[in-house]
Amino acid sequence: MALGDEIDEVFRREVMSLPVYAEAQQAAGCGVATPVEEMNQLLMGLVVAAQRSLHLLADRIENIENP
Repeated sequence: MALGDEIDEVFRREVMSLPVYAEAQQAAGCGVATPVEEMNQLLMGLVVAAQRSLHLLADRIENIENP
């Protein structure tokens, strides 16, 4: 699997697994702003996904350097 695909998968898995993701999706079309607490949880999900993606990248680089 290409690195980009793996990173996309990580972001989808981390963010979509958050309970607030579904709530934010429902609120998106109704003109009601998502509560700050829910937005903070979504942002933390993005942070976790970014961290895991960087670990994937580091592993790939390490595998290239040390075959």
